[in-house]
Amino acid sequence: MISPRASVAAATALLAALLGVGAFLINGYIAEEKQRDLLQWETRLGLVADTKADAITRLLRNDRRNLEELAANASLRFYLWQAAGPGQASGGPAAAEAGSVGYLRNLLLAAADRDGFGVSSSARLPANVPQPRSAGLAILDASLKPLVATPGLFDLAATYSGIAQRALAGQRVVELMTDPEDQPVLVQALPIATVSGAGADAARPLGVLLAIRAAATDLYPLLTRGPDFAEDSESLLLEKRGDEVLLLSPTRDGSRPLRRSLPLANGELAEVAAVATPGRLVSLDNYRGERVLQVSRPITGQPWVLAQQTNASQALSLADERRRFLLVALSLLLFSVAAVAVAAWRHGSGVRARHLAEELSDKAGRLQRQTDRLHTITDSLDALTLLVAADNRLLFANQAAASAAGTTIKAMLGGTLAGVLPQPVQAALGEGIDQVRQHGGAAHRLVQWPLGDQPRTFHASFIPVDRIGEERDLVLLVLSDVSEIQQANERNTDMLRRLVLTLVSVVDRHDPYSANHAQRMTEVADALARELDFSDQERSTLNLAASLANIGKIMIPVGLLTRAGPLTPEEQETLHQHVDFGLELLRGLQFDGPVMDIIAQKQERPDGRGYPRGLGADRITLAGQVLAVANAFVALLSPRAYRQQLSIQGALDELMRGAGSQFDRRVIAALFHVAENRRDWSQWT
Repeated sequence: MISPRASVAAATALLAALLGVGAFLINGYIAEEKQRDLLQWETRLGLVADTKADAITRLLRNDRRNLEELAANASLRFYLWQAAGPGQASGGPAAAEAGSVGYLRNLLLAAADRDGFGVSSSARLPANVPQPRSAGLAILDASLKPLVATPGLFDLAATYSGIAQRALAGQRVVELMTDPEDQPVLVQALPIATVSGAGADAARPLGVLLAIRAAATDLYPLLTRGPDFAEDSESLLLEKRGDEVLLLSPTRDGSRPLRRSLPLANGELAEVAAVATPGRLVSLDNYRGERVLQVSRPITGQPWVLAQQTNASQALSLADERRRFLLVALSLLLFSVAAVAVAAWRHGSGVRARHLAEELSDKAGRLQRQTDRLHTITDSLDALTLLVAADNRLLFANQAAASAAGTTIKAMLGGTLAGVLPQPVQAALGEGIDQVRQHGGAAHRLVQWPLGDQPRTFHASFIPVDRIGEERDLVLLVLSDVSEIQQANERNTDMLRRLVLTLVSVVDRHDPYSANHAQRMTEVADALARELDFSDQERSTLNLAASLANIGKIMIPVGLLTRAGPLTPEEQETLHQHVDFGLELLRGLQFDGPVMDIIAQKQERPDGRGYPRGLGADRITLAGQVLAVANAFVALLSPRAYRQQLSIQGALDELMRGAGSQFDRRVIAALFHVAENRRDWSQWT
């Protein structure tokens, strides 16, 4: 017979276990709610940050395109050469110089009005209202002497000499700084290449094109536009300079731009975290000492980072209040259940005690059935699921994980990763867990896990869990078997590669004058894509299009391809059909990216006189323009039945004559730059 003391001890232990399990489940639910609230704010702030970062990127991209076109303008270069050197006009040196300067001034005024540098002549403010200063366009000669500038610019040589000197050395410079009136300005400087026939100084730029925007009117307003999800939010533009983080934009506390900096060593500041690891959500103190939620985005092509902040206490106030309510309500429910259990134990001998005991038993049964259902669902999943504590103990494992480890769930729980998992996967999983704990946020990687004699590939997701009960800094591991998907992708990639090689070989055999043409065109196109800052995916798509661009020639008679004499109009029309023939041959294949569109634009021209569609410049992609230039360049360097091959310089001169009409000027400029360092191309025969 059980003694009363033992009965009391058993009841106390049971009650403690009930309270412990209930507290564990409540804390886990509250932690999930907090994580869900943070993810929602990350999405909101990310949308705002993406919108504003994109606006700044568009401003810089448009300026770069417009200024590069202006610096490459042949007339501007010619008149700058005349103005900077001895006059060549019939009116003598003074007349030539005056005429050249006048032309350059009119050209700068037109460009400034068109591209928004300074105030246009059609939108001048009344004379008694202060006009914007230090904004506009200017040209400095090779000695950095200001030659011509739009109205409003002053102290050019003294203020911007450092930037102009860097541009004169061949760099394109973009920098935020203060002007002579201590106002923030966005300064951009480009070298102006010399003209043909300039003599011994042909390699030295003629001068520098200087473009200055007032940051207060053109740049900083982009930080205040777009959607905001909270009144107490702020957008900051940051840059790492040396061992400090410089605030490039004005702040809410009244600090002027380019005046405040923060030590890079203070990693607990939100602005430092934005520069160190842009892109993720953080909750840290900002420069004002206020706790903020922050999402950051890098500005493409610049060492700048945009940080979008909102007050953390205000943003999470409603969510914190809801979680407190849930915590109190669930805790009261837990203690109510405990009170029912105590009452059932104390009055078990009476009718009410038996009734409460039966009710408690029924609830326990429902809870057990729900627990069994949860285990049934978890254990039936193919994904391996593990929950790892801070000391690498396993707190949870489903049946799939136990089977993969060759053991049981019971044997795994309480053990360490090194003690229960196979040796080949311990290091990979340990590195993923360390990454999550050191840097925060979820992590993903591929893990090799041998199942029997067959190596399998799993996609492992490492998800941080702040707290469950008394356990803190946990990591949830979910591993999904992707072996079949990976093998299928490898087979498809290998099949496509073999098909491309086969098709290229067929073209080389069909047209002896086009042997190695596809390989060389791919090499030139890839070099141009790198020069034009294509992404890795864009380069891969362009290279595949270049390999297959001439496949349609296998449908053209060999005699027509090797004809040494002139072709009739009908034969020319037949030759032009090789593009459509190639598209028809490739139509059934699936490519990653617009490969077919790029091939279709290989023979198109900006002036609309190309074939097969006669597209204009606005409808031809940059990748299509690159392929057209690469195709023509390789063809000129290769011998044909009706002509000898040209030298690199001869081919460049020939392409230059078609710049703007037959070929895109940007691509031709990139080819000139690349060809200077690729003299091995002259060995192609």
